[in-house]
Amino acid sequence: MAPRDRQAGGTWLGVNAQGLFAGVLNRPTERPDPERRSRGLLVLDALRARTACEAAESLRRLPGGAYNPFNLFLGDGVDAFAIVYKESPDVSELGPGPHVLGNADPDSRRVPKLARLFERTERLASRSAKEAADGLVGLCRTHAADPDPRQSVCVHAGPYGTRSSAVLVLAERPGERVFRFADGPPCTSEYEDFTHLLNELETVSRAERDDTNVRKAT
Repeated sequence: MAPRDRQAGGTWLGVNAQGLFAGVLNRPTERPDPERRSRGLLVLDALRARTACEAAESLRRLPGGAYNPFNLFLGDGVDAFAIVYKESPDVSELGPGPHVLGNADPDSRRVPKLARLFERTERLASRSAKEAADGLVGLCRTHAADPDPRQSVCVHAGPYGTRSSAVLVLAERPGERVFRFADGPPCTSEYEDFTHLLNELETVSRAERDDTNVRKAT
């Protein structure tokens, strides 16, 4: 389950039937090379794996100079990783608890915007799934009291800005799963509830497990 980039065919985030989530963020670079492979295709590559560990190991072997700089997050409810790619991949395992990835180094509190987000996400992490999702929706809609619009979570800076927003909560219990998507700047766009897609993925996953068990039994 993933949005589709109509230009390059990739995506910026997605989750597969095994519960593996992947999301990519572009790191700033003075001269992006248009000849390099689309970073959005990396998310689709990662989602072919069954676990975050398997996907991280695959991304660890990325060739140098193949992509413009990016940060990529992987998580499956058991393990989580951040991959920082400048001219080669640097894979770090993330421990339990809240993490914030932007277009700078992951979890960097030296970046004022990330530090503010860290403080708020730490408070949200202790709440129930629904309360956390509601809090994240509110957080994604905020604008900072800063002359630089890029310091806001919802960015409006001429042609550069927030184009959509997603809030995703993955959980074993169906009633705790959440997937909301705003097709536009979240401050002016309503979040639609697509949680049923997560439940459909779980149905696919259960069918795959049952089929595997049948093959093993026979």
